[in-house]
Amino acid sequence: MKSVFVRVLLGSLVWTAFAQDPSSRGVNFYSVDREIQLGQEAAADLERTLPAVHEPKLDAYIAQLGSELAKYVGPQFVYTFAVYDDRRPLAMQPVAMAMPADAFGMQPGEPVAIAGGRVLVPLGLLAGAPNEAVFAFQLAHAMAHIAARHSTRRASRQQLVDVTTAGLEAQKAGAVGQMAPALQAESLSLTRRFELQADGEAARIMAGAGYNPEAAIQYLEGQSPAAQAAAVLSAHPTTSQRVETIRSALGNLPARAYSGGAGGFAEAKALAASVR
Repeated sequence: MKSVFVRVLLGSLVWTAFAQDPSSRGVNFYSVDREIQLGQEAAADLERTLPAVHEPKLDAYIAQLGSELAKYVGPQFVYTFAVYDDRRPLAMQPVAMAMPADAFGMQPGEPVAIAGGRVLVPLGLLAGAPNEAVFAFQLAHAMAHIAARHSTRRASRQQLVDVTTAGLEAQKAGAVGQMAPALQAESLSLTRRFELQADGEAARIMAGAGYNPEAAIQYLEGQSPAAQAAAVLSAHPTTSQRVETIRSALGNLPARAYSGGAGGFAEAKALAASVR
């Protein structure tokens, strides 16, 4: 009877780990200082491996735009940016302190948010951005992941699951294998909720900086059908879910005239396209 009780208790803890609200109030085993330290270490390791792009004008432009967006994110972290050449083959494994969760495990196409404040920007993202508002949305999305501490919250949930499943194994319950598919599905669901939360926050951030979130909606809706449909095992939500989230956020914003523009977008875009 005691063994059964322990198995039920441990199993309930697993589900509790994933049932947490993915907001700033959710479970997190990491202090902010520890998060910054781990993020700096992860970023340093990545940047020693990634094909870095060092173009002073690109760096200055992205830093200026990022600084303007950061005014509407919050003061908890300092946001810094680095550009890498995503046109080269990348044989990278997913990084625990990075968002999206499958960063470098898929075709590059969005900035990589590192816990603590570092944002790694694919060169092709700026070169292919249709306008500055869309590029601002993509940067704001990465910054929103960092501000909401999604990387360490995801890591905290995984640690709790690891501990509780280890307890189930110790009880020789045979339940871990049975629970694995459901745990994987719930983990992906949680990560998709993080992505949608970042979309909603990105809309608010870019609007604060003077960029119309409708530009992000038009960009997403203009993607190919294949790009819009999330795979079953993808950590990304569908385009329709993303658009719905952004529209909802936009509906909660006060009416205003949008006149955002850091200046220098056309020059930065052309420079990004010309880098060899």
